[in-house]
Amino acid sequence: MDRVLVNCLLQLGCNEKHIKFYIANLELGAATLVEITKKARLQRSTAYIVAAEMATKGLVNENHKTYKKLFTAAEPDFLLQKIEARQRQISRNTMALKEALPELRAAHRTTTTRPRVRTFEGREGLVAVWKDILSEQQEILLWTNQETEGQVFGRGTHEQFITERVAKGILIRVLAVKNKEAGVLLMHDNTSLRQTKLLSGDAYFSSETYIYGNKVAILDIGKNIFGVITENEQIANSQRAIFELVWSQS
Repeated sequence: MDRVLVNCLLQLGCNEKHIKFYIANLELGAATLVEITKKARLQRSTAYIVAAEMATKGLVNENHKTYKKLFTAAEPDFLLQKIEARQRQISRNTMALKEALPELRAAHRTTTTRPRVRTFEGREGLVAVWKDILSEQQEILLWTNQETEGQVFGRGTHEQFITERVAKGILIRVLAVKNKEAGVLLMHDNTSLRQTKLLSGDAYFSSETYIYGNKVAILDIGKNIFGVITENEQIANSQRAIFELVWSQS
């Protein structure tokens, strides 16, 4: 019997102290808080709180008619009524959820596939993008024009990025616009965990694009300095596929 009662009270949101209080009150009948506290083996300070919570739940009734306040446990029939009411509510919620599932699934698909985009401005913003790139600790794919990058970042900043990347053991493959600065980059591949290939023909762009993890970061180092990180697996995979195609043909 006790196990059945305990399970019922658990379904009604009672914890261990609530259950001890109710069972003690049920066995004593109308009783003072001191009597219930002693039988339930609760601390008196705790019992005051538990009694108030049980009264709020409707699981004990307070009687103020006598010279001392008495507590009476709610009848077992009342527990049954509350459980049945809760089950009816659960059934209604279940039916409503089933009806709303198509809309909820569509909303879930939208939130999981919608790209997350963050923007950064100025040199400090671009350094923040670099920090994010290095936080992933995965291979990096990079489209770069070392000539235009050098117009924004000094040699020290450039070397700092390389040093941090190498310290973390992060490999990088680079497709670079063919110019003098790219040739210098290529010369130091062996000591920089890097593979560099120079783009043939008249390929030219001023921005840099980093592909890493499920993100694509674009650093525009033209007239207005800013960076954009797009976080989306499909976009990252598409950009990675384009990179790999060009890499294989370079």
